[in-house]
Amino acid sequence: MEKVLEEMQNYAKEKKICIILPETRVFLRELCQKTKPKKILEVGTAIGFSASWMLRSCDANITCSEASAPNIVLAKQNFEKLGLTQRVKIVYGDCLKTLPNFDEKFDLIFLDGPKGLYPEILKLLLPLLDENGTLVADNVSFRGMVTGENQITEKRFEKTVKALTKFLDDLKNNSNLEVEVYEKLGDGVCTAKWRKK
Repeated sequence: MEKVLEEMQNYAKEKKICIILPETRVFLRELCQKTKPKKILEVGTAIGFSASWMLRSCDANITCSEASAPNIVLAKQNFEKLGLTQRVKIVYGDCLKTLPNFDEKFDLIFLDGPKGLYPEILKLLLPLLDENGTLVADNVSFRGMVTGENQITEKRFEKTVKALTKFLDDLKNNSNLEVEVYEKLGDGVCTAKWRKK
């Protein structure tokens, strides 16, 4: 398994495909080991690296949402090499169109899709989060541009930074949620859970 994950990592680096950073991997592994989720939803699966990482940390099944057909082909191959195929369901298409069709709850949701759409995706994910579940979102610091640590380096990033700022504000302003933001973890990670009634 380690060899396959290393090959995936090298491929992602070569093809400039974004995968979770080492610190984020440790965070997800520890979260999976602690909470022992049974049903995981991942938005933005790419070649299946983070999904594989989570599955090796717990006994869950995972539903993977991915909009890139070439990525799905690679993800399927990788899941097969790792012997994980039976635990994976892949949903192809724009998550803004596919998520409204979901009718089940998940005890872990990992959001790593298009950053500029995080606020819109959040609205669709919260109804899918189990009452005892955890939502995890990656890249919320966006290279320090959201936190103000770094200036926005390119005009094309302005929309993304604005969207991620709104996403974090929407989470923090939701009185039904307990939110933690780890600005320095990887590229910024945040978690949200329903408040206990």
